[in-house]
Amino acid sequence: MNRRSLLTRGLLAAMTIALPLVPASARQRPDMSRKAVTDDPLAPKRAGPGYDVTIVEFFDYNCPYCRRMEPVLNGLLASDPKVRVVYRDWPIFGPASREASRAAIASQWQGRHAAYHQALLTSPGRLDNNGVKAAATRAKVDWPRLQRDLKTRGAEIDALLARTDAIASAIGFNGTPALIVGSQVVAGAVDLPALRRLVATARAKPEAR
Repeated sequence: MNRRSLLTRGLLAAMTIALPLVPASARQRPDMSRKAVTDDPLAPKRAGPGYDVTIVEFFDYNCPYCRRMEPVLNGLLASDPKVRVVYRDWPIFGPASREASRAAIASQWQGRHAAYHQALLTSPGRLDNNGVKAAATRAKVDWPRLQRDLKTRGAEIDALLARTDAIASAIGFNGTPALIVGSQVVAGAVDLPALRRLVATARAKPEAR
């Protein structure tokens, strides 16, 4: 996890430059439009009606700082119903993290993403295959159905993870968690007061929410 905090002049300015994917030899460029980052149809989201600020979180279920970030985000959502969170799974901690991300994304087709996301981030210790399944049980995820969804929609899930990785790399993130709050890019965890200030700044700039 990169503990360095970074605020840029704005995501919109950064998005005017489409940086190459890694490896460069692939010669492909990620879609860095604001819509692609904040409104990917497959990326899980949590929002109330009439939201006016979007937070995009790049995270890994095995990242200890992402686990610290979860109650901060929950605290913000509980006190500010006009915030939307877009979850961009970025499993950079290895195969177990990828397994957890794929399972969590698949759980949205049975309406259990919020519960499963929370169960994964509050799991004791580092996640492995058993931990991913145990979290599903706690979140009341239908495991056989999850396996069917992973099989039939696995290619969609993998494509989403590839898009997220390309975007994170293009922005220049090198660790989790990383946030986009309106037009502000933040690398590293923040506390609740800092997050509220970021939201207030985004709210004051309607063109970049």
